[in-house]
Amino acid sequence: MTRQEIENRLLENILAVTSGMIIGKRTAEKLVGGPKKLERLLVEGKVGCTGKGKGQSGKWRFDLSQVLQHCRPA
Repeated sequence: MTRQEIENRLLENILAVTSGMIIGKRTAEKLVGGPKKLERLLVEGKVGCTGKGKGQSGKWRFDLSQVLQHCRPA
């Protein structure tokens, strides 16, 4: 196995494990690079959001694997 194949397999494993994990809006903003980028990803349909139900204090919930696919480079 080449280094690239190992890295791809590890990335696939990370995304598979985190696919059911939920994070909040502020954490998602930090991972992607800010509120404007998160909003753009939402509008483009690249990141899904659930929650923000009835009431003023509804919480936004994002799937961690979708957010990680668009996180900013370190």
